[in-house]
Amino acid sequence: MELNSTELRIIFDQLSNWQDRYRHIIQLAKVLPNFPEEQRIISNQIEGCENKVWLTYKKNSKQILTFTGDSEGRIVKGLLAIIIILANNKTAEQIAQTDFLFELKAFKIIDELSQSRQLGLYNIIQRIKLLASNH
Repeated sequence: MELNSTELRIIFDQLSNWQDRYRHIIQLAKVLPNFPEEQRIISNQIEGCENKVWLTYKKNSKQILTFTGDSEGRIVKGLLAIIIILANNKTAEQIAQTDFLFELKAFKIIDELSQSRQLGLYNIIQRIKLLASNH
């Protein structure tokens, strides 16, 4: 994934209204790499999301985590991409200290989402934090 959290912040700061942010969320869905079909298994699936969401990760020798994921829905996939960008290339400790919801509020995203999408985002964040803390 090419973008980092600073670049993402700059992009969202330039978007003046919800329609522009919404369109950009859909575009971000396209930055996620292709998710292997064999990884679309129950153990990689995140419960409590509007659409099916899968998440996997790798940890390198320096304890840096890299997440990949996919969703059946474009909006959810774009939101997943944002969360992955915020989590990638960090240690478990850095992920534990990341306030994902604060970032989403700063991007002016979270308040525009339905309650069910907010709950789904919360479940994605919790899964990332759980995976990071367990490994």
